[in-house]
Amino acid sequence: MSMPFPSKYRRALIFSVIGTSVIVIIILIMGQMFNPTGYDSRPWSDEDLGPPPLNVTWGDVVALNIEGYEPSISSDSKGAMYITGHKNLDERDTWDYLASWFVMSKDNGKTWYPPTDPFPRGAIWQTYLGDEGDIAVDANDNVYYVDTYLLDNHIHVWADQGQYQYSVRIQKTTGLDDRPWITAQGNNIVHYLGNNGVEVNGGRYWYYRSTNGARTFTAGESVPGNGWGHLDAERNGDHVYIISESKIGGDADIRVYISDDQGATWDFNNPVVVGHRDGPGRQYPIITVGANGDVWCLWNDATDGVDEGTRVFVGRSTDYGRTWDTWNITPFKGFLDYPTINAGPDGSIAVSFYATKDLPVSDDSEWYIYGALALNAGSGNLSLNFSIADPTPVYVGANLHALHDFYEIVITPDMALNLAYQYYVGPGNGDSMLYFVRGIVEEPSLGAELIDGG
Repeated sequence: MSMPFPSKYRRALIFSVIGTSVIVIIILIMGQMFNPTGYDSRPWSDEDLGPPPLNVTWGDVVALNIEGYEPSISSDSKGAMYITGHKNLDERDTWDYLASWFVMSKDNGKTWYPPTDPFPRGAIWQTYLGDEGDIAVDANDNVYYVDTYLLDNHIHVWADQGQYQYSVRIQKTTGLDDRPWITAQGNNIVHYLGNNGVEVNGGRYWYYRSTNGARTFTAGESVPGNGWGHLDAERNGDHVYIISESKIGGDADIRVYISDDQGATWDFNNPVVVGHRDGPGRQYPIITVGANGDVWCLWNDATDGVDEGTRVFVGRSTDYGRTWDTWNITPFKGFLDYPTINAGPDGSIAVSFYATKDLPVSDDSEWYIYGALALNAGSGNLSLNFSIADPTPVYVGANLHALHDFYEIVITPDMALNLAYQYYVGPGNGDSMLYFVRGIVEEPSLGAELIDGG
């Protein structure tokens, strides 16, 4: 049986607790005074984020049997998924058709195939030369696929889960369009962000808008600066967002531009600054849109990455991008490469990346694919528990370009996390194979919480 504290010890304990609380409050206030943007440079922890993170249970790894790299993945409202990937330009005998790789699945990723029904009209898109592309889906489940071969751009459109509609050639940007972005919303509203590769007439990226299903686009507006950028839109809303870095290859501000009227108007003179990156990044900042005003973004800092590892940061806005909270979500010390983020249904959020914990990075460094998924993240449950999604290393070595420069994920309507990624098999630049894996999480039951809590 425990004995009660004497009163003098109880008083000392009370004063100690009060004193500690006052010190904590003072520290928090000072932190806000010197940190007005809410930027948090500490690693993500349970103390910072509340509920314990959820584990992802990963399914079987699926080989797409496609030689390519830099895969992009999207999903429609019924759960059908679409993947595009960069062809190996050095090995023409690996091409099945002229367009970039484009395959779809209607069985949760178990099988993948190109949408060619009805034949031959449905296979016309395969005759347009392509190199790399991006995918968007509007509120009516029309699928828009932009494919570029640097000098030209084509958009191919499907409806009803793979029924070919039409292909159009659109204007390129003022330079060689390398890695275009596309997003869509409502009924046939399409947003396109073309990349000139360098700053041209005020911007590296130019924004174009279509209101007729990508058949025609506006003349384009330049997004200020020479940094990398990205865009996304509310499928069933009016907001569109463009994110960019103020400078490429060094310290930079992370900027967000907002349109409240489906891209009809923008104020490119007044971006919202989400945070500041202290050193060079390894990948584009990424923005992804949830529902009810939730917007998420991600960027990384690769300062001394080879020796000391890289850091990953996430921002969240609950007021349509006007104000932001930010966190350092780096889960461990390592070279975390090409991190990516996706907002899914019901406030879910997922983050994934390639990474090696073998520092300094060397010829013996093993790289794996990691992923994490949080449910109800918009209401404050931001806990992420990263785990290896594929037990086989996707690469072993020190070549920081082996996994190229793009990687994407998607949360499907059934709340599953879907990763489209690559293995580098070498030795050439494009010698990679595309793979897919799918993971789910289960929220702990009340009974489990009671047992765990004693």
